[in-house]
Amino acid sequence: MPLSILIADDHQLVRKGLQMVVKDVLGFHVRIEFAENGRQVMEKISETEFDMLITDLTMPDTNELALIPDILRIRPKLRILVVTMKPDKVFATRFFQAGALGYVNKNEPDEVLAEAVSVVSQGRRYISRSQGEIFSNALMGNVANTPFDKLSKREFEVALLLLKGYGALEVSNALHISASTASSFRCRVFDKLEIKNLLELNHLAQQYQIDADPEG
Repeated sequence: MPLSILIADDHQLVRKGLQMVVKDVLGFHVRIEFAENGRQVMEKISETEFDMLITDLTMPDTNELALIPDILRIRPKLRILVVTMKPDKVFATRFFQAGALGYVNKNEPDEVLAEAVSVVSQGRRYISRSQGEIFSNALMGNVANTPFDKLSKREFEVALLLLKGYGALEVSNALHISASTASSFRCRVFDKLEIKNLLELNHLAQQYQIDADPEG
């Protein structure tokens, strides 16, 4: 039976480009469907059993840090390859820990993407050479690659929302927590990053190429 693959990205040209790579690597017999946002991903994953998901995480209707765990709760055996503009140093380890089998930055050469598609389609983890040191450091509890590695998953979620300009009430609504809890998380983020205000948070994010609302 041919592989069934869901490709998710909010840009049509990217979806078509990924489709070409998939067919080139895995053959033209593969069955491919598309999604444009996180809501569509969850709907399709719930309705259909795919072998593999190739997805960006910066799409409309998407909680980028929650999408992979939410998907794997429904389809625990799904092979997930993340293809994104987000910097490896900050995000790769978090997505691996969430359950992704591969992570490719869109700036990587086509050969890297092709290799990742091949490896992940077989149910194996793909780690590029540039990710090897980052990945091992974080998982082995060695030196942090960036200050953001000090943050828990929830603290990192709050930091990303703060970078988007969210206030305490908006953070609480987005994460379904109380406003006082959101304020406490904000204080923890500032303490762990050793910063005093949002301006310093934005400056630190720029240093590590974290875009508050990237094009994907």
